[in-house]
Amino acid sequence: MLPKTLGSKNVSDEASLVVLRADMKDKLKLTPDKPGVYLMKDREGAILYIGKARSLRNRLSTYFVKSSSHPPKVTAMLQGLATFEYIVTDLELEALLLENLLIKKHQPKYNVILKDDKNYPYLKLTLSEEFPRLAVVRRIGSAKDLYFGPYVPTGALRRVLRVIYDIFPLRQCVRMYQNRTRPCINYQMGRCLAPCFGKVAQEEYQKQVQGVRLFLEGKSKKLEDLLQRQMEKAAGALQFEQAARFRDQLLAVKMVQEKQKIISPGRTDGDVVGLFKAGGLAALTVFFLREGVFTGHKTLFLEEIDRRTQDEELLSSFLFQFYANQARLPKQIILPLEFMCLPKDEKETLEEWLSDRRGAPLKLIIPQRGEKLKLLALAAENARLALEGLLSQQGKGNVISNQLMAELGLSKPPERIEAFDISNILGRLAVGSLVVWQKGGFRKSDYRHYNIKTVNQADDYAMIKETLSRCYSRRLAEGKALPDLILIDGGRGQLSVGLRVLDKLGLQEIPVLGLAKRLEEIYLPRQAEPLRLPSSSASLKLLQRVRDEAHRFAITAHRRFRGKTALASVLREIPQIGPQRRAALLRHFGSLKRIMDASLEELTSLSFLGQKVARQVHGFFHPTDTDSKIRGV
Repeated sequence: MLPKTLGSKNVSDEASLVVLRADMKDKLKLTPDKPGVYLMKDREGAILYIGKARSLRNRLSTYFVKSSSHPPKVTAMLQGLATFEYIVTDLELEALLLENLLIKKHQPKYNVILKDDKNYPYLKLTLSEEFPRLAVVRRIGSAKDLYFGPYVPTGALRRVLRVIYDIFPLRQCVRMYQNRTRPCINYQMGRCLAPCFGKVAQEEYQKQVQGVRLFLEGKSKKLEDLLQRQMEKAAGALQFEQAARFRDQLLAVKMVQEKQKIISPGRTDGDVVGLFKAGGLAALTVFFLREGVFTGHKTLFLEEIDRRTQDEELLSSFLFQFYANQARLPKQIILPLEFMCLPKDEKETLEEWLSDRRGAPLKLIIPQRGEKLKLLALAAENARLALEGLLSQQGKGNVISNQLMAELGLSKPPERIEAFDISNILGRLAVGSLVVWQKGGFRKSDYRHYNIKTVNQADDYAMIKETLSRCYSRRLAEGKALPDLILIDGGRGQLSVGLRVLDKLGLQEIPVLGLAKRLEEIYLPRQAEPLRLPSSSASLKLLQRVRDEAHRFAITAHRRFRGKTALASVLREIPQIGPQRRAALLRHFGSLKRIMDASLEELTSLSFLGQKVARQVHGFFHPTDTDSKIRGV
């Protein structure tokens, strides 16, 4: 057992290490010479650092040497260290994967954590379907399909889709309907080949799919060659309509490629990672280049890092955390010179893991001259600008937080503000919303909505009570962070309800205020008169912005909730469709529209309906069609 003075500022590093060596000598001897993950913990059992090692014994023994040989971050971590634990794995790659999972779960103080709350969209080419289509998704699913992206900003995705549908007439319907009486409007506009109506053979349709795939992969030269061959083949077979389509596609592709910004004369195919550090933060900008064409970029931030953290550690953590979520990996990743300081075995492990993720060899390149070095400098400059923008935003947020503290009489500047609002229709379908403003911006990953369960009438106070109670009861049970300020949309009554809820939960120390819409008055506890700030006040504008965001989010959640309820209410009108069958239909089709569009054959194939009920469902939405089928017309 270590003495309680360990980690105290009164104990020198050398003395701490002597105690550690004496206390952990036996434990180090028993540590196996195998790959695995180790967890460094303080006296309270909190995890300070999680690391991986090819040899757990060798790696852990390096921590207990003279402090002069340690980086500053390790020295600081050792001051609070009380014990360590380890998990043995069979392979070093398994240790790499386990380390990442544990870091994401525990987010230790001395590990580098990638900050990226946004879940960016991908384009999925559904090769698992007979007639593939494009779908926008935010998660990687079936391995049979192809995924392209992520698209940052998301507006780039819409532009890509517009270009593709202008050039390649893929189907856009979610489901294939075989009982249509005529093709959809996209076919009439020349933007779909109507496979659902049998207007195109699968072989011909697959040619369009192949073109889309090459287009999304950035293989413009291969795509142009393919279209040229297809055009000549169709013309030679006297299929002039098809030849004209291929000709138009070829011209369109060439026009799109000419508009692309070529920034790599050497046709570099890979990702370029630029790094910039400042103010305890790090920004990493990734350029995506495919055959020399700049196809997009993405900037991510590493927050609350130790200013003395080594650059190679930042880059190593970034590579694993970022590429663990990418659908398609490049042939090479171009990295700054600092990455050379990473131990050779770790670099080899990363390359092996990345190659395994890609399914083909992937190289980590560290250029020292030439075109690739210039690309690195450009990526680093973009990282610098992005980080300076973030710091400027946070600086403005800090100024406003200080102003809020002064004007509201708070004990400290509020870095995290949580706002609540209620949306309902005469007490029905009520939804409570929570939005979070933190360090100068909205933290959308922390947004929550609550479908009101205990209130069946127009009682705004009771709804506020339920929302706050559910939110902070769970927060306390999970031990998660609490806000510096709570904002409730409303006046004195809503504020009083909020204060009672917090008092019951033992959270009286959290400041609470109400912001009434009509006169923009601020209601504070223990103040008879509301506070009225000038309309030009930055503090008031911030509170209004946060309150309005809570209102917007509440309305959005309420509309979604109302829409789902409306689906169920329509299905209630169909005879012999009870709660179980309604739920089963919605589970099977996913939406009322798909139920409405379902063919009689699709409905009769469902075991939970039966022939008679399936005809009733189809007849409810298509009375004429069903009557005709019944009569045999």
